[in-house]
Amino acid sequence: MTQSTLRIFHIEDDDGDARQVKRDCTKEFDTEHFTLTRVDTIDAALIALKESYYDVILLDLNLGDGRGLENLQTIKELSPDSPIVVLSGHDDTKTALDAIRGGAQEYIIKSTNNSRHLGLAILSSIERKAYERHLYQLANRDELTGLNNRRAFNNYLRPWLIRAARWQRTETIMFMDVNGFKQVNDTLGHDVGDLLLQHIATTLRAGLRASDMLARFAGDEFVVHLDAQSHESVEISARIAEKISALFEKPVLIAGHKIKTSVSIGIAFYPEHGEDTASLIKSADKAMYQAKKDNIPYVFYKNTDEV
Repeated sequence: MTQSTLRIFHIEDDDGDARQVKRDCTKEFDTEHFTLTRVDTIDAALIALKESYYDVILLDLNLGDGRGLENLQTIKELSPDSPIVVLSGHDDTKTALDAIRGGAQEYIIKSTNNSRHLGLAILSSIERKAYERHLYQLANRDELTGLNNRRAFNNYLRPWLIRAARWQRTETIMFMDVNGFKQVNDTLGHDVGDLLLQHIATTLRAGLRASDMLARFAGDEFVVHLDAQSHESVEISARIAEKISALFEKPVLIAGHKIKTSVSIGIAFYPEHGEDTASLIKSADKAMYQAKKDNIPYVFYKNTDEV
């Protein structure tokens, strides 16, 4: 982001305070270096944030249609990637700390604010949020494939299972292993193996919907949470497993080598095959090994007492 593209979103129901913020921004950034969009209600903010992205959000905690820190939580949930600077009339340490713990990058007391203070707060909040995103990427992304890693998948799945328990829903997990990958590593080298894994990750992503969560679990293992309604989980998981298998029917050229590979897929359902993340993935993993053993594309997990 550069100054010429700085997009500021201001949520403020006091016209005087809004005019002051505009004057301060103009003084710090000059009119050609920023755009300022202002709304005066949380409802209007929610509509605007669904339609556009802003580099920073300036938020008054006390609005006519919202209440205190609830406003912050509402905005953060809708626009998690935008840094938030709270502008408050309350000179209260506890509120300020609660706001920071709640996800705000800065807390400014209106009575002590000036243009320099606001300008620095805006720029520092943007930089801090960017660093936050960088740290998140390091902790939750697989460096080789760019996919989510095991930590990210487990953190993602946990709240899905909590909601599924509450609403008595079925959740679907697919566990996949690359067939013949060790042979590629042993005969062609790890560099080719890495390129193959990148190709496989791209191919798997192409076989899924945008709402499905794909992660590299470990080595040549991948795991997926399918976004499917309970009554269609079996049908959709089978259809997607077949689609993924079809994508691997033809050999691919990797670093000058024609390589034919495929994936074995195991499918498990919450809560029937596991009531927590670890047990559900373990069931899908067992089904995957059965698919590999039977030399078929995919297998649905079966409890031993079901056979």
